[in-house]
Amino acid sequence: MLASPKINLAGQAYPVFLDPKLPQHLEEILRLKEMQYVVIVDEIESQVKDLIKADSPNKTFSPEELSEGVEEFFRKENRETYGNWVYFPWKNHLVHLLPEKEFIRIRTIRNNYKITPKEQETLAGKKVGVVGLSVGQSIALAIALERSCGELRLADFDTLELSNLNRLKTGVTNLGLEKSVIAAREISEIDPYLNLSLFKEGVTEENIDDFLTKNGKLDLVIDECDSLDMKILLRQKARSYGIPVLMDTSDRGMLDVERFDLEPDRPIFHGLMGNIDLNSLKNLTNQQKIGVGLKITGTETLSPRMKASLLEVGQTISNWPQLASAVFLGGASVAHVGRKLLLGDPVKSGRYYVDLDEIIHLETLEEIESEVPKKVKNGDFKECIPDDILPSGYLPSEKELEEMLSFANLAPSGGNIQPWIWVLDKRGVLHLFHDKERSYSLLDYKGTGSLIAFGAALENLRIYCGKHGIEIEIISQIQEFEDDLIASIRLVSKQNQSLDVPHLDLYEGVAIRCTNRKNPKRKLLEPDQLEMLLAYAAEDGMNLDFLAEESDLEKLSEVLGGMDRMRLFHEQGLQDFIHELRWNNKEAQETKDGIDIATLELSGAEKAAMGLLKDPRTVKFFRKFLMGYGLTKISHSTLMASSAIFLLQSKKYTPQALLEAGKIIQRIWIKANLLGISFQPVTASLFIFQLLKRENDHGFEEREVQLIANHYESLKKLYGVQEGMEEIFMFRLNYAGEPSMRSYRRDVRETLILI
Repeated sequence: MLASPKINLAGQAYPVFLDPKLPQHLEEILRLKEMQYVVIVDEIESQVKDLIKADSPNKTFSPEELSEGVEEFFRKENRETYGNWVYFPWKNHLVHLLPEKEFIRIRTIRNNYKITPKEQETLAGKKVGVVGLSVGQSIALAIALERSCGELRLADFDTLELSNLNRLKTGVTNLGLEKSVIAAREISEIDPYLNLSLFKEGVTEENIDDFLTKNGKLDLVIDECDSLDMKILLRQKARSYGIPVLMDTSDRGMLDVERFDLEPDRPIFHGLMGNIDLNSLKNLTNQQKIGVGLKITGTETLSPRMKASLLEVGQTISNWPQLASAVFLGGASVAHVGRKLLLGDPVKSGRYYVDLDEIIHLETLEEIESEVPKKVKNGDFKECIPDDILPSGYLPSEKELEEMLSFANLAPSGGNIQPWIWVLDKRGVLHLFHDKERSYSLLDYKGTGSLIAFGAALENLRIYCGKHGIEIEIISQIQEFEDDLIASIRLVSKQNQSLDVPHLDLYEGVAIRCTNRKNPKRKLLEPDQLEMLLAYAAEDGMNLDFLAEESDLEKLSEVLGGMDRMRLFHEQGLQDFIHELRWNNKEAQETKDGIDIATLELSGAEKAAMGLLKDPRTVKFFRKFLMGYGLTKISHSTLMASSAIFLLQSKKYTPQALLEAGKIIQRIWIKANLLGISFQPVTASLFIFQLLKRENDHGFEEREVQLIANHYESLKKLYGVQEGMEEIFMFRLNYAGEPSMRSYRRDVRETLILI
């Protein structure tokens, strides 16, 4: 424990021990005492009083008796040469202390009997390593305060920055200093006799074996580092040496225990990471780190505020947050469980929580539960069937009917809800009804989203029948928004050859039509292709405008990204989002509807971040504080990878106009896919704009209404929308190749009713 009296002040992390019984050390003590800048702390008599009281715990001493006891003590011991003098060069303090054994006894005496003297003796032989000293500092301090080990190895390559001072116990005078040095100094001032080893370069591939085993193998490793590849390597090495690992996450008091000392074949991180390639974890962006980190922590177990914060990384904050209260709680948890483990108590591997919000059960935003989307009931379809329609002249077989409707059902629909019910009456007339139980949502305002889907389905039906020689008569039935009956279809006759009907060339494209959300490198459309697609809208008197300049797409991304945010802020919009997504392939296959998350073409990090939105409390937090700018990122990536963004406009906003729009969109979509051009709707904002234009009871707060109005004006300005024109549908085109996944379709028999 005795160091050389030669003192190096630069970056000094360890105190200097001076034994006054040694002449050379005594000379250094006297020299330091003469220096004006050195503060002398000589409270040795007070410490001796503690010794006296400790030797007679059943006796109450008066001040006079204690003073007499001290005098008696120093008649046996030379006061000037008793104990040790310890110099702290970073503070220029020289302190007179009891000898090591007596110092440790008195400093830990208030541990008795939560830690017995026998246990304290056992702990004195233990070695603990702490990797990462932002969170790890509080753990190391708690361990040092309790003296739960005889040696601490501290590793961190980083230096103190101002942003660390929300959770590190230190001050501005230490800015720029190594975190390992700061922690070592803090601990040394508490207990200079505690053996410390510093790894100022952090734990690396080159020194990890030394960290774990040099001068005796560690008994416990505490992982609080940020590097994902080092977290993995640390566990792999610890497992090979049979060293247990503890980790605190500073969120909901989550404590991870991995008993590699008892379970040498235990998968690291409880198997949550699967097969791990260390090289793939190096040099990740913060967003990528979040994705990998969420595999470790899980998305369901994070607090709502942490979920909200992670979605803001790279938007309004640069890194994930940590609070002093959570860090100190983690320090207490790890120190407590680590001590139990070191003493041989039955600490099991696993994941544990000390969630103060749940324990204290405060009435906060975080307690808002997820709500099930509102439902509406369908009417009696039979009562809605008109009786003035002539019977069909051709009655298809059941197999042919199912084939026909399967083809019609390949039409797109918002959120892939497939809102159609086909009813075949006794006269052989087919009726298309709106299945409102499936489609009720914010983005199906007055059934407008479904009307576009019905238009597309009727177009598919018309093309199928033309191809198979079936003459049909489509009778529009809808008069007002939200009517149940959309159209009736008479099967007039059947020919042995295809009919001469418009757009029969699109037949082969119906089955390949799909949404493609990939974001490849941007490539502009060919002029002749663009002209061909624009012509489809002109056929029915609608306007199709587009934006292709990058500067315009940047501006548009602010509008559509902002509206994505507004949709999730809306109570119904958030419910719709959560319940329309199919979060894994099992869900998608079971329901055969909704948006399979695989079709969103998200990276692993983006998919993990998207999972944070499954908890409605996250978005409710955003709404309360008008945050959530991270919700706009996917929209921005989508738009900036687009060849062009198109806006379909009509002079009318009627059910019939929306049906026609659905037919036009379906033709453009199919033709684009046949030309090798990918198509993706980006139309959600338009339904919200129409809702606010036409309804007072829309569910948005006043401050949100103003933001939406600003976005609407920006959109109209970008596209040069003329007075009296109505925005119906938006979509993007690009060259994205084949999608990774196509949406599932419900069995046609689920959509067909025979009366």
